[in-house]
Amino acid sequence: MNKTLIALAVSVAALATGANAANVYSSEGTELNIGGRAEFRGDFIGSDGAEIDGTMANQSRFRLNVGGTTEITNNLSGFGFYEAEQGVGSSANDQVSDDTNTDFKQRYMFAGLKGDFGAISFGRQDTAAVQISQMSDVTTFTGAQKEFINAGNEQINNTILYTGDFDALTVKASAILGEDKDTNGYGISAIYNLPMGLGLGLGYSGGDNGEDNGSGDAIIAGVNYTYESLYLAGTYTTGEVDDKDGSDFNGVELAAVYGFGNGFSIMGAYQKTDVKVNGSKEDQSDFFEITGDYAFNKNMNAYLAYQLNNLDSEYVDGLKVQGEDTLRLGLKYSF
Repeated sequence: MNKTLIALAVSVAALATGANAANVYSSEGTELNIGGRAEFRGDFIGSDGAEIDGTMANQSRFRLNVGGTTEITNNLSGFGFYEAEQGVGSSANDQVSDDTNTDFKQRYMFAGLKGDFGAISFGRQDTAAVQISQMSDVTTFTGAQKEFINAGNEQINNTILYTGDFDALTVKASAILGEDKDTNGYGISAIYNLPMGLGLGLGYSGGDNGEDNGSGDAIIAGVNYTYESLYLAGTYTTGEVDDKDGSDFNGVELAAVYGFGNGFSIMGAYQKTDVKVNGSKEDQSDFFEITGDYAFNKNMNAYLAYQLNNLDSEYVDGLKVQGEDTLRLGLKYSF
């Protein structure tokens, strides 16, 4: 993985159609792009911390996205983006299944305007703090830092997002206009990139958890460093899940990627997250990850990842439901 691909893995744009998206229409200032992925993901030993009763759990997925831009004036353009995902059943003979992995998932659907002022978009999209969590969300199993509260998570409906790029500084601000009572949220974040390859990020999010519930908030900080084919990153987040029941959380995620320049790259990560309710702390995740990836070209890559799960083991009817390691084999075609 070279420096350009690493940068693509962690960048956040107002309109992200993917590194391999194909331009299918371009005329008079209007463009349409189509992209996505078909990804086989087979889990062995365990999956999501649970022991596999058979041989392999199928975590495969297919994503399709469509995005476009249109020039309105010399200083103003419009854009729109849509992405959906379809999973598969984990059983070999599944045609119709109630397995949650078979669900059709609408990931993104938003439209916006972009000009000298920056970009503002409306719809189902990432909140402001996600650009910080993405600094360390670059390996197979990373990405939990954004999941504690709705106001700091990705793919949130009824979100208004502002993005401003000021040379080395990227600022984002978001507001969630909840449809149900007491479900509004807000957030602000910034990343400053220094010339020597060092990036510093900080974000804050807050929001209500629904009628008769309390509210939550989160602070997230991140740092990354890029030097030639080496990428290092770390994020830390802390806050309250709900101030009414006194639940709070902490999370740390560290990641490293090194590309050898011949298609091979190696990735490593450490993640630990916990939630405390009424003084009792429960670990949500605690693992090390090591992944080897080979890119055949810009569209096709294969990887083998091992997650060493440090959570305490729990058993139900003799089957481990928490604390199992995972060996994941993946093959991904991006278009």
